[in-house]
Amino acid sequence: MPDSHSVENFNRIADRYDRHWGQISCRRADADVLAAADRRPVRVLDVGCGTGRLLAAAARRWPDAELIGVDPAAAMLRVARAKLPRASFAVAAAEQLPCPSGSVDLVLSTTAFGHWRDQAAGLAEIARVLTPGGLLVLAEHTPPPRWLRRAAAVLGDLPQHRDEPEMRAMLTRAALRVRSAARVSGGLLMLTATPA
Repeated sequence: MPDSHSVENFNRIADRYDRHWGQISCRRADADVLAAADRRPVRVLDVGCGTGRLLAAAARRWPDAELIGVDPAAAMLRVARAKLPRASFAVAAAEQLPCPSGSVDLVLSTTAFGHWRDQAAGLAEIARVLTPGGLLVLAEHTPPPRWLRRAAAVLGDLPQHRDEPEMRAMLTRAALRVRSAARVSGGLLMLTATPA
């Protein structure tokens, strides 16, 4: 579960989050993330769905899919529900997904991974809820240069970003097999993985 300070911050900015300049890279990556899902899913889970922007794009791409969004910030989900009333939303962290085992054939997560308190537990939960042959598409920022991390540390808690080798190792330890890794629009690292 993310720390309470991070959740409070997201709750505070929920109504203006989609207009924030930091969302530019995320919006640019949405098409790449959805294109990486090389299937017509039955059930789509967006982990760390925030205001539901990516899930709304998934709804346009797959109008018949069941859509589920989870996020620990209740105010973000309030915005998401208004945007996408046909989806199901739950206040939950990646480490405790409210889905039965083997029930989701596509899991998406874009720029949320760095905010998970226990990334290994979150990935294990994703492996648990994926169907056999299901797919995870995870897109995240990579660590900034060391000098910038030191400078930014004075601003408070930083997301826990990982480089590609770290991400691959964490996915493997969570019983997920990496299918691909690539840089996508917005400068994000996108990995796809299936249950091992």
